[in-house]
Amino acid sequence: MKKTWLLPAALAVFTSGCGLYDTPNELMRAPLADANQQSINQAVMQFLPPGSQLTVPLHPEEASAVSLQDLTGDGTPEVVAFYKTEKTDYEIGVLVLSQKGGKWKKTASFTGIGSELDYVQFVDVTGDSVPEMLIGWGGGEGLNKELSVYSWQQEQMRELLKQPYAVMAVGDLTGDNQVELALVSHDHNALTSKAEVYGLKDGQLGKLTELPLEGAVNGYEQATIGRATPTQSAIFVEAGMGAHSGMTEFLVWQNGKLVRPLAKANGDIDLTFKPYVLPSEDINDDGIVEIGIHTQPPGTDELPMAEIPWIASYYQWDGAAGLRHVEDHYQAYDMGTDFRIPAKWNDKYTIEEDRDPASPSVRLLYYGQGGKEKATLLTLQAVPQKDWTKVEASLKEKQTPYIVLTEQGKQVVVAIQPQEANGLSGGALREYNAMLLTADEIRQLFRPLKMPV
Repeated sequence: MKKTWLLPAALAVFTSGCGLYDTPNELMRAPLADANQQSINQAVMQFLPPGSQLTVPLHPEEASAVSLQDLTGDGTPEVVAFYKTEKTDYEIGVLVLSQKGGKWKKTASFTGIGSELDYVQFVDVTGDSVPEMLIGWGGGEGLNKELSVYSWQQEQMRELLKQPYAVMAVGDLTGDNQVELALVSHDHNALTSKAEVYGLKDGQLGKLTELPLEGAVNGYEQATIGRATPTQSAIFVEAGMGAHSGMTEFLVWQNGKLVRPLAKANGDIDLTFKPYVLPSEDINDDGIVEIGIHTQPPGTDELPMAEIPWIASYYQWDGAAGLRHVEDHYQAYDMGTDFRIPAKWNDKYTIEEDRDPASPSVRLLYYGQGGKEKATLLTLQAVPQKDWTKVEASLKEKQTPYIVLTEQGKQVVVAIQPQEANGLSGGALREYNAMLLTADEIRQLFRPLKMPV
């Protein structure tokens, strides 16, 4: 696979986020790194149609409105730019520029039907060590999208594949060191769904297999190809099932086909059912993707579902028909907080939330003897930046131990340690003291929460 180049400096500000920019000049506002980059910027402006607006792909997160890719395999990268014009809301343009003799020229230019640019990636799917251009044309919320795969052949960009999809993933699924495409489509009217895998077949890009999936879903929200074991890759597909439920379809490549090892004989997938969609991810950075499933903390049975402080529990496939628990996390989007529950807490803790919009907080509590013994182990709180000086002064005045975990945007996230365990004695107090965390442990267990794109 050829190396992927992304424009530094001036183009870097557009490698995340999504949407349109008012004019091509919006791409040029950052300081120029060198004369070559200035040439690229000028070329993009020169060849974009009048009234164009550069548009950034929604996925993946690192995708850019303008990038450098060696699409022809000659060792010299082309400039690829994506744009929309004022003429229509349902057409997206693609511009490919190459440089010869110190001058830029238009190598290719074409358009696709779509109101948004859902997906862009450059990856070799034909096995010739030259990247193809994968473009997902989107039509809006709840509608299937369309993937087009383009390859430079016979001095022009040729479309090798066009297929509808709801979500898609790219990666080595079959273990042949070659990239495959996994497309999941969903027909809302017929209530049918399927997963299709495309890859190298008889020297060309073609369909390798397909498998029917659950069609009675609200929609599919994410697909990922990743390691399920050190030697086996899989497709992890997240689906919304209703107002308050979700599931993960887990698909493994075996003997040239997709199989669902976690599904029961009747097709049910109770193992991955959850109250809300919780995306699969490599939560502990061990190279294996974990399936996220919510767990309800003890003592919260009387709470309405929307008020339950769900624990995000993560599991790995056991290689057969089951899952193995890996670790638990408390995750709060309004606080931007992901706190890994330490193993020494086991089943002896619970969670209480205060969803104050101005300053949300959560108490992680010791929960002993079935809830008869309770005491605060740790408090996490998000404080508005404008109030932090006052709050910090109060903590210092009361000699309350605290750790600033992060200062992002308009809030400060702080961990407040307890000063004493009121009401505990004997074995409960000893158990509680063994569960207390040091400042270093707290810092290691916390990380900023990855926000959905």
